Amino acid sequence: MTTGSVRPRVRWGDAGWRYGVGLVTIVLGAALTNLISTYSLWFLLLGPCVQLLGWLILPGALWRRLLVLLPCLVAALVLVAGPDFAGAFAVLLAGWLFARHRPGLSYLALIPVIVLSFVLKGALNEYGQNWIGLVSGSVACVACAWVGWALAVWRRRRIAARRLRRAERAAGRDAVGATAAPVYSPGPAVPIGPVAAAADRPGAPE
Repeated sequence: MTTGSVRPRVRWGDAGWRYGVGLVTIVLGAALTNLISTYSLWFLLLGPCVQLLGWLILPGALWRRLLVLLPCLVAALVLVAGPDFAGAFAVLLAGWLFARHRPGLSYLALIPVIVLSFVLKGALNEYGQNWIGLVSGSVACVACAWVGWALAVWRRRRIAARRLRRAERAAGRDAVGATAAPVYSPGPAVPIGPVAAAADRPGAPE
């Protein structure tokens, strides 16, 4: 059984380096996308390109990263429209969980982000309040990503403990079976033929 300190094998580079750089680049790309304004439309090109680079650098199965690439790019762009579209944070978080090979249990971490999106939609009514939605949604995404990781670790430990208990029960049954099995032990030789007849006669030497 491997420990959490063992880094996964990757085809190129170092897994830890790729994780750190990929995460920072994805977040930076989403942030740059939301800097779009009438006077800075070039962020519309720069932000998605930076985020695309981050997903490609991030370690993990390539098909998973490619599958979430377009939805996450669109989600980061949709956030520009204001708090009414704060549900896009759930798309970004789901893409992260999928790209990081999180189990199904980890997707429970999406619930707080989805709830927050409805709260932001009802509480924020002006475009000038968009920064509040962006900050709060970003903080919620980071916190829930950690929750998803914790749920994945808890699930792995549960599975490992269950397998260990099964192995111990199997070993116990084998030990009991080996103890209860009859052991054949040859007894003393029984004389037969003339030797037996001589031994049965009265006065025969003992």
